[in-house]
Amino acid sequence: MRDVLLENIELLRQRMVKLALESGLDHPKVLEYSIQIDQLHNELNEMDYDRSTVEPNQKPYRFYLLENKAFFA
Repeated sequence: MRDVLLENIELLRQRMVKLALESGLDHPKVLEYSIQIDQLHNELNEMDYDRSTVEPNQKPYRFYLLENKAFFA
C-alpha cells in the first residue's frame, strides 16, 4: 500500500511539473495536482506514524528523487 502511495505521489508530481512548465504555475489544474499530492502525503504520514507506534524499532522509509527516477529504500 505504501509503495502505491509513493508511486501515485511521484506520478502526480511529474504531471504537475509538466503542466506548470507548459501552462504556468497559476493554472487551476496545477493547484489541483498540488492538493492531491498533499492529500496523499497526509495519508503517507499517517501510515508511517501508525507503523512507528506498532513497530517502534523499524527503520523509517526513505524516498529519493534523482532526475526523472524515483527510488524507494
